[in-house]
Amino acid sequence: MVAQLLRLRADLLAGEVRGGARRSVLVVVGSLAGLVAAVLVAIAFAALRSADVDTARAVIVPVGTLVTVGFTIIPLALGGADQFDPRRFAVFGVSRKDLAVGLGVAGLVGVPVVAVAVVAVSQSVAWMRGAGSGVLGVVTALVVIATCGLLVRVGSTVGAWVFGSHRPTRDAGWVVTLVVAVLLVPTVSLLAGASWLDPESAELQRIADVAGWTPWGAAWAVPADVAAGHVGAGLLKLLEALVVLGLLSLAWWGLVGRMLVTVDDRTSVRRYRTLGWFDRLGATPLGAVAARALTYWGRDPRYRTSYLILVFVPIVVVPLGVAGVPWHWTALVPLPLMAVIAGFLPHNDVSYDNTAVWLHVASGAPGWSDRLGRLTPVIAVGTPAIVAGAALSAWLFGDWSVFPVLVGVCVSALFAGLGISSVVSVLLPYPTVRPGDGTFQQPQAAGVVSTVSQSTTIIGIVVFSIPAAWLAVLALTDGPHPWSVLTLVVGAAVGVVVLGLGVLVGGRLFDRHGPDLLAAAQRN
Repeated sequence: MVAQLLRLRADLLAGEVRGGARRSVLVVVGSLAGLVAAVLVAIAFAALRSADVDTARAVIVPVGTLVTVGFTIIPLALGGADQFDPRRFAVFGVSRKDLAVGLGVAGLVGVPVVAVAVVAVSQSVAWMRGAGSGVLGVVTALVVIATCGLLVRVGSTVGAWVFGSHRPTRDAGWVVTLVVAVLLVPTVSLLAGASWLDPESAELQRIADVAGWTPWGAAWAVPADVAAGHVGAGLLKLLEALVVLGLLSLAWWGLVGRMLVTVDDRTSVRRYRTLGWFDRLGATPLGAVAARALTYWGRDPRYRTSYLILVFVPIVVVPLGVAGVPWHWTALVPLPLMAVIAGFLPHNDVSYDNTAVWLHVASGAPGWSDRLGRLTPVIAVGTPAIVAGAALSAWLFGDWSVFPVLVGVCVSALFAGLGISSVVSVLLPYPTVRPGDGTFQQPQAAGVVSTVSQSTTIIGIVVFSIPAAWLAVLALTDGPHPWSVLTLVVGAAVGVVVLGLGVLVGGRLFDRHGPDLLAAAQRN
């Protein structure tokens, strides 16, 4: 059975290369890039044999830990495409033992595991400084390879089970991947500082200390501790690495047994006792549109993905702090950015309805009620969020005089963005993700319309935010009085005026171009 699965694995890998020309080039180039990167890391690790123990440890342990973390996260996100899902073999009558062993061994054949094997072997070369560290370097290299191979199998199986055919959870998997990618940006910026790149720096030594005790870094740290004379700590970490390997083996054994007898049936029935927001907001055109907007902003994964990204905007302060901006000043940055993004979100809201926009057109409801109703979720959540965020930012900044400044700037950006979006979403709708499709599924090409729509909205937000932003600069440079209060008053006034005009103008355009919007929705 193992031999047959190995041949199947080889055939599948060869099939990746024999596909279409574009796919073949991508597979070959990606595989070569991964192997070249592994070889370069291996050469760097092997060269550390001549370095002192602390320097080698400060490089090998963090890098090795990061590699193992990658083997934990990536298979989860890509598990839906797992060709070695145990459920695929349930109809062949293969025993649990044969399938678990066969798939586990076959999973070791592949570019990712080969690459980590090259790196793991090279780290054992770096610790050939004595009998103890040399032997443990070879042993832990084997443990690392086996651990990464099992992480791929377990992660891919769990990803296929959880994310494979259930759209909301699959979208959640992509959101998690996006979040991890966003988190890596400030991490790379942080590590780009000269002091962090120095293996003798206290920061990198501290990272190696912490990483060595984690499940992902224990195996990498064993020979380093023994070479440094910390035999007891090294043996404890070896025990931890073996326990992790054993738990992964048990998890793989349990997953194979579970998959062989599990039917993928995710049908569920929801029961509702009330009409939700439709009951609460009343039977008026504005209330009906607002209730519908609140409902799909809460349930539609396309909207959830948009506003969940706002949660991670504060991460931008990390690169600013690393670049030398005083940390208390970075507290003033995230909230205005979040306000700009929130005001930008509804700029193509009509297209999200797809053909359901006929409800708004055929009902004869006034256009202004459609425009204002669609903005209700952002206004209802955004306004208190600005007040709370401004209070938190002022506290972190250490001066409460910036509270009205932040409120003025953010209200101006948010409300102006919503007003502009009310007009742009009628005049310049463009194709977007259809209802029921995956959040990250690529829509049809929108041509230049999408570029004009997005750039017009952003430029409009920036232009109408200039008065409040200019007064905010004066408040921060010349003193809070009277500029702080003026920033609040002017920012709120500009925002409310632009929002009101946008709703009125957008409403009239909606009344006039309703049939055109419906025709555009049919083309999406």
